[in-house]
Amino acid sequence: MLLQVARGVFRTSAQSVVIALICFVLAMGATGCTIPDTQQHAVSVANLVTTADVRQMYGNPKNLKGILYNQAVGLAFQKAVLAALPWYTSVRPNGKPFESKEREDLTKGRISAVIPDGVAGACEGMPSPLPPITATDPESTFIEVKALNGTLNLAYGQYQILGMLDALSKSPAASSTGPRRAYPSLYLILTADTALSTDIELRGRNWNVLVWVSRVEKLWTGQLQVTPPLCLNCMYIFPDKALPTTSAGPSFSLGNLGKPGAGGLDAPILDDKLVGFPGAPGDTSPNP
Repeated sequence: MLLQVARGVFRTSAQSVVIALICFVLAMGATGCTIPDTQQHAVSVANLVTTADVRQMYGNPKNLKGILYNQAVGLAFQKAVLAALPWYTSVRPNGKPFESKEREDLTKGRISAVIPDGVAGACEGMPSPLPPITATDPESTFIEVKALNGTLNLAYGQYQILGMLDALSKSPAASSTGPRRAYPSLYLILTADTALSTDIELRGRNWNVLVWVSRVEKLWTGQLQVTPPLCLNCMYIFPDKALPTTSAGPSFSLGNLGKPGAGGLDAPILDDKLVGFPGAPGDTSPNP
């Protein structure tokens, strides 16, 4: 498993990941909350959820076959995560496309937009993907949930991530100015087996787009929680500005597996190079 966390940038050393995550203490987003599984605690790498864990948690109660199963799991996981974001924020799944000339050029005109899983605003004076106050710049934070056993880079999903950074670089927050300016943010929420390529952070740095990363943790109660966001490139974009304390999300469960999502542009999917649910003969062939 490739996780890179150090001074805001993920490294390939598992030991570095352990040190960084243990030192990163979860902060509560709601005053006076005393629920045991959401009290402050160190994040353990061993408790981070993988794509295999997500498959096991959902099972296959509807006996879905092949790619339909992967689509159903991806969509259900996305909805569950978006409803339980840090600072007790809930975001509805997004269906609005945002234009990206970069993606259009690299796909030779086939795909000219991106559809992030969730969309939120940005706020002046608050460098954070989900500020717990009123946003001043709408549609300037893209939230993307990925259940991927592999490497996420700019080219993944037909240049989906590159397209998001491109669209964010032209968002309302991108034209914000002054010492308390707002910044556009790409907020990635990943499974533990999703490795993050450095080209995402570097392109965000070049375009003044903040790149934030959270993982999903399994708590001692069996419920899940989105870990506090870590900024990968804030130190380069505003090196003299202190970052706010970030917060974990509330505990949540995955619930029942729903209907498969529709295929098409940037549809959510569980991507672990397998098709279907393990356990059914002939139902887990490699994903072409």
